Parts: sequence; structure tokens; C-alpha cells
Amino acid sequence: MANVIYNCTEPFALVTESFEDVLVVEATITNELKNQEIKLSRTFKLEEGSVPVYETNANVSIITSVNETYTFSHIENGLYKSNQEFQAQEGVSYMLKIKDSKGDEYMSTDEFLPSSVAIEEINTKLINIEGELGVQVLVDSEDTSNDANYFRYEYEETYKIETELFYRYDIDLDNWKEQGTQPFCAGDPELIARPENQKTCYSTNYSNDIIVTSLNGLDESKVSEFPVRFIPVSSHVLRDRYSILVKQYIQSADANNFYKVLEELGGDKNLLTDNQPGFVKGNISLKDNDNKKVIGFFDVSSITTKRVFFDYSEFEIDKPEYIYNCDDLRTLNYAATDPNAENGRAYLFWLLSVKGYKYYGQDACDVFVVPPHCGDCSTFASNEKPIFWED
Repeated sequence: MANVIYNCTEPFALVTESFEDVLVVEATITNELKNQEIKLSRTFKLEEGSVPVYETNANVSIITSVNETYTFSHIENGLYKSNQEFQAQEGVSYMLKIKDSKGDEYMSTDEFLPSSVAIEEINTKLINIEGELGVQVLVDSEDTSNDANYFRYEYEETYKIETELFYRYDIDLDNWKEQGTQPFCAGDPELIARPENQKTCYSTNYSNDIIVTSLNGLDESKVSEFPVRFIPVSSHVLRDRYSILVKQYIQSADANNFYKVLEELGGDKNLLTDNQPGFVKGNISLKDNDNKKVIGFFDVSSITTKRVFFDYSEFEIDKPEYIYNCDDLRTLNYAATDPNAENGRAYLFWLLSVKGYKYYGQDACDVFVVPPHCGDCSTFASNEKPIFWED
């Protein structure tokens, strides 16, 4: 990925003056029973057009202090998944071992699972941040055992989309007439019922920011109204219905320090894969050679999650705009048979069959059509209702 620095005259692109091929590791295992995941890539040059280089031919395993070994297989784009489901257990140490495609062997320090802390509550508040009004999502948690000090958060947000210009009928293109009833167009063109699954859709985004906090120096062992997501009131995600799943990781002091450094470098958890933050030392090293660089951290974290639902109507704000501008309502004359006519029958057929435009009713021979994303949300989002969704 190219990095650009701006001064008072003109921008210039950074150029790699020296380059070191270094393994990059993103590895967090948790107390969730699942196929655990590890991501491997390599450093890449900064010149414009550079893309992440994935490590796809490595041997990856996790060794425990109770003589268990969990092996991982490459899935795609540097993503490795454990061949069997497992969960980190308290009192057991875990060590990551990697043999990369160059034959180099790496191992982590032994890591232990921290105590688990449940999310007590997720609240929302309408606040103003630097002149921008928005909904702040806040987390409350309390450590009754006094063992947890370092918290990291991620989230998955899913929002409902109601098609802006949904119409209950489509033109039946299979029975398209080359000639129509001129000048009266009643009954032409033939219509068929539009599938209902083009009306309501759902889309999901994943957090990229590094969100960490610590209880060090606090009088109480609790996280109180910690902000994990700010949503501007104009954001389309609030338009119909919104849900956020907050993930709370309890991690070690070393893991916290590693993520704090990444946060200071750019605040993006994709720094490791998509950008080059420079060398950030973690807890992974080359076997028998501590001086050779490797970027990343093997983290063993306990995790708890909590989900909430809300939408704009719960706050004193205006309904946000649809995700797309849908002012482009086009009118074409179904009776005009000249194939060169810009508003005639041939052009109408081309818009519907090739460009995916959607029928939006008619007035005699005038047929109204809208762009696909305005008439059918399934053209840009999933029309499958998530199993967790609550209306």
C-alpha cells in the first residue's frame, strides 16, 4: 500500500530504500469452543501498487502444557484454521509454533488464559464529538475476581435495509413484445410479481480500530461507559434497524502493550496485514535466533459477547438518508419503437435486461425505472435474515 506525505508544495510517494522480508503473525485463541484462526503474511514494499503478501504454505500448530497438539490448515489468503474445535482452558499454557515456506521455525512464549469477565450492559447515548452529533455505544463490565486488568474490544455491526423504491411488480422480459398497442399501453408491458426478498436486506461490518483500555490506576475493578463505537446521526446504518455485537477480550499485560503500540501507530487492527507499521516486537521469535525479526503477537484471551438492537427512532434525530441517492427516476416511452430512441422501447429493454434497472410503475405509455440499488437491495446486500435478528 502506498504511503503519501503532504507538504506545502506537492505530495510525494514514499519509496522503499531498504527492505527486509519478515513474517507477520496475527494470532488470538480464546475460550470459545470453535475452530481457532491464525493469519500469516509477509512484509511488502511501500511502492504504489503494493499488496499484502500472504504466507500460504506454512506448518502451524499450538502445543499445550498438557501434551495436546492442535494443527492448523491453510484456508485462503493466509488464513489458517485449526483442524478441530478447541477452547483455551485456565491453568494450561499454550505455545504457537510455525514453520514457514522458507523453512524457518518460529515459536511463541508460553501464554495462559486470563480470567473471564462478562459484559454487564451496553448503553447508547446521543452525544456531540468535536461538532459531530452521533450515537455512542458504551460498555459496562465489572471484574468481581479482581484478576482482569486489560480489556480489548471488537464489534460486528449488522443493519437492516429497506429498499428505497421497491415496487411489487416487474416487467416480464421473457414475454417482451417487440410491438405494442399504440398509442394506448394499457396491459403492456406484461407484469409479474416481484420477489419479496428484494425488499428487505441486511449488511454486516466488522471493526478495524484497535480498542483497548486498562483498569490500572482506577479505584474500582470495572469498566464504566467505555466507548466502543460512535455512529454519526447521518449514517445510513441507523435508518431502519441496527444491531451491534460487542466482543470483550481479557488479555495479558504483554498483549495489551503490543496492541497499545499498534494503536499509537495508526489505530487500525489491519495494520499488520494491510500496512507496514515498522517493527513492533511481540512474543514470537525465530527458533535459536532471537535477533531475526518477526512481527506479531500470540494472544490467549478470554472472550465474552453481548448484542443490542436500536434505530434512529429511539433518539431525537431525523431519519437518515438511504445508503444511495435515488433521485434518478427515469421515464421511457414504451410505445416508441424506434431502436435509436433514447427514451424508447429498445432502450427500456436494455436498461432492464443489461443494466439491471427496476420497473417502478407507469402512466399510460410512460414507464418509470430506477437503478438496481434503489429498487432491489439484494444487488448490494444479503437478503437472508440473520438467525440472531430481532425485529
